[in-house]
Amino acid sequence: MKQVRSLDRGLDLMEVLAREGAQTLAQLHAATGLPKSTIRRLLATLQARRIVRQTVSDGRYRINIAMPSVLGDPLPPLAAAAIDLVVAAATDLTRDVGWPSDIHVPEGVAMRIVDSTRPLSPFHMFTVEANRRVSIFGSAAGLCYLSTLPPAAVAALEARTRDDLRWSLARFRMTPADLEAELAATRARGYGRRLPGYVGESPRSDELFAIAVPVRQGDRVWGIMTLAWPRAHLPVEDFAARFLAPLQAAAGRASTQLDDLL
Repeated sequence: MKQVRSLDRGLDLMEVLAREGAQTLAQLHAATGLPKSTIRRLLATLQARRIVRQTVSDGRYRINIAMPSVLGDPLPPLAAAAIDLVVAAATDLTRDVGWPSDIHVPEGVAMRIVDSTRPLSPFHMFTVEANRRVSIFGSAAGLCYLSTLPPAAVAALEARTRDDLRWSLARFRMTPADLEAELAATRARGYGRRLPGYVGESPRSDELFAIAVPVRQGDRVWGIMTLAWPRAHLPVEDFAARFLAPLQAAAGRASTQLDDLL
């Protein structure tokens, strides 16, 4: 039976993305041998159908589905559409205020950054890779998320990570009582902030502060939207006084759009 050439080429791209993970246009060209103009057209079609997405943070392409011939790690249903909506709101926020926004979702005992608008910010910032996992107990996003959970769920996460230095409270020399006090303060402030001792997950400090608010879908917290800035620029309280309202407004718009996906 005669094959459809363009379909076959599109499937080749999908298999490369499923097998190799995030890829640049140049890497897809090297892996498939297809002309870059052809790859761009195919990717545009795959993106329109939400089979493939391009992350703002690094410009790489990622597949949203599992391929039968490749062991894949697909996103849950509608997750790609949800990410697109939240990233669009974060992009508008960065264009309005200048500062970059990272989008986090909870993943087990950590938070995962699914995208970031740092490349769109006029301010030079420590770069971040999409899919990087960060501490749920130390990061602004993690503490914001924990502040929305019932105490039993927080206690379960603390117990689950107790023997893991990287992901546990012990990394920050905190007790469960210390965490409970921090979460109460987070709820009172209306935003999450980094613990003073948290400097990111890279070998050297990223020298950043961040504030974080929840993005909701229906009656659950879908993820967390942040704003980040250099520590030397402003104290957390001063930054929040100026930029918390637009951050909350952007998260609210994203939440409203996510409700429409239900």
